[in-house]
Amino acid sequence: MPLALQAQQETGTQDGAAADSAPVVISDVTWSHSIQRGLPVHDLEGPGATLQLVCDPDRVFGPQPNGSFAVTLPQEHAPARIVVLAQTGEQAALELEDGRVAQAKADPDAWSALVTILGSSTEFAVVSAHDAVTWNVEEALAGPCD
Repeated sequence: MPLALQAQQETGTQDGAAADSAPVVISDVTWSHSIQRGLPVHDLEGPGATLQLVCDPDRVFGPQPNGSFAVTLPQEHAPARIVVLAQTGEQAALELEDGRVAQAKADPDAWSALVTILGSSTEFAVVSAHDAVTWNVEEALAGPCD
């Protein structure tokens, strides 16, 4: 069973709305890496969905982290709330604005869980109120992102 379908069944509803689209599995994708404004940027792209993790392990612009996580999903192009779920059961629940959360505004435990999941998993799910997407990546995300 795809991880996203399991996540839909486990989470049921969020904000009173049932996850109403069929689970999507995006396979054989690879993280792309770039540097933007001095920060490492990691992107995943699949049919109808994208993830972008911006890391700031060296606090390039000062003591406050400038990392961020952005999500676009097939039904919700800018979800307000997501859960990232690993096969191990670890999860990171994040509140987003226009599909993005800044590390400085995220719950530190949720941010840490997100980075752990992306850095140690080749299969994980991103679930919102209307979407459930399982990502099967060729390699877990490498490099520091705390």
